[in-house]
Amino acid sequence: MFLSRFGVKNYKCLGEIDIPLTPIHVLIGQNDAGKTSLLEAMDALCSYARRPNDVFPRPWSGRELVFHRAAEPTLEFWGEWSEMDGNASGAQPSSPSVRTRLVFKLPAEGTNCRLAAEGVAIPEDSREASETKRLPGATVKDGWVGVDTAPGHPFQGGEALGRAHLRLFKSQLSRPAHMYALNARAMRAPAALDYRRRFRMGPDGFGLPTLLDDILGHDGRRFGELTEEFCHYFQQFRHLRIVQSEVAGSGGTVQTGKGIVLETKSGNDVRAQQASDGAILFLGLLALSYLPEPPALLLIEEPENGVYPIRLAKVIELLKSLICRAERPAFPQIILSTHSPYVLSLFAPEEVTFLSRPPGDPDGPVRARPLRDAPNIRERLAGGEFYLGELWYNLTEEELFGDA
Repeated sequence: MFLSRFGVKNYKCLGEIDIPLTPIHVLIGQNDAGKTSLLEAMDALCSYARRPNDVFPRPWSGRELVFHRAAEPTLEFWGEWSEMDGNASGAQPSSPSVRTRLVFKLPAEGTNCRLAAEGVAIPEDSREASETKRLPGATVKDGWVGVDTAPGHPFQGGEALGRAHLRLFKSQLSRPAHMYALNARAMRAPAALDYRRRFRMGPDGFGLPTLLDDILGHDGRRFGELTEEFCHYFQQFRHLRIVQSEVAGSGGTVQTGKGIVLETKSGNDVRAQQASDGAILFLGLLALSYLPEPPALLLIEEPENGVYPIRLAKVIELLKSLICRAERPAFPQIILSTHSPYVLSLFAPEEVTFLSRPPGDPDGPVRARPLRDAPNIRERLAGGEFYLGELWYNLTEEELFGDA
C-alpha cells in the first residue's frame, strides 16, 4: 500500500492542497515554495500514532504553524491509500482502498495541541459500504463512506467497516515516516549508542555508524549484503567495518561510541571522516534500504547535495530500486524534494509536483500543480530533444503550464 493522494489544510504556508502521488515522487519549486512544509505534513499524518505528543517539528508555540489567513486555528491532514499496480517506480495506483483523516487544534499559547477529530472512510461501492452507512455519524461524500470519532475512542462497528480496512488504517498510521535532510559531515561523525535512535538516523543523518551497528547486530548476513552492495558501487573499497570510537559527551566527558572504517582493496583503512561526501551519503541511503522494518514513508530533502552529478544517477537508481525490490521488505513510498534539473530529468511528469506562490501574491497560500497537467508536456519530451529538467530550467511556470 502507498499514499496515492495527500491533502493538507492551513499548515504553515500551505492553505489547502490536494495532490496525487506516485510510489516515488518529486517536489520542485523555488525557495519558500513550501516543499519542506509539505514533507512535514506527510510526516505528521504517518507518524501521529507513534508520537502523538510530538507531531510537529520544534520549536513552535501557539498558532505559529497555522496559515496566517486561516479562519480557525486547526490543521487538517488526509490521505488515500492504494495498492501499487505493478512493481515499477512509475506504476499507477489501483482504486483507493481507504482514506484517513486527522484534525488538530492548536492552542493560543504553548505547544499543547490536541487531536480534534480522526476519521476513516472506504469507497461507497465496497461490499462493507451499505453496513457502514448505518453506523452512527456515518457520512457519504464524493463516493466515500466515512466515520469520524472523538480522539481516544476506537472506531465502532469494526465488522461493518471491514476488518481489512481497519487493519490498514491502524497499520498505515502506526508506521512512522523518516524525514531527512542529509548532511555528510554529520553522517560521518562517530556516535554514541542511543535507544531513541535505534534503526534510524537523526534528521541530518547523524547516527549513521550506530544505524549500521543496529543492522549488524540484528542480522550479520544482511550487513554483509549491504557491505557487498556498497563496494559494488564504490569499487575502491572491499570491506566496511563498524569500530569502537571515542565520542565527546556533555561537560567535556568522553563516551565510547561507534565509528565507520572503509577498507580499500590495497588494504588501507579509511575512516569515514576522510571519505568523500558522495560515498557517505550513498552509504546512508543504502543503509536505509536494509532496515528490517522500513518506514511508511521515506522523505528526503535534496538528495543531490554533495553528490557528483554522474554518481547522482546511481543515487536515484538506488532510491527507485527500494520500492520495487522483491528480495527484501520494500519501501511503500519515497517522496523527495530537489532543486536539481539533472535529478528531475530522471523522472516522468507523472512523478512530479510543482509548488509555487500565486502570481502577484508572494505571501499567499502555496499552490501545488502536478506536472502531468502541464499541456503538451509529453509532446515536448517525446522527440528526445529536451529532458524534463531542461524544460523546467528554461521555461517559466506560466510557459510550462500554458497560463495566460
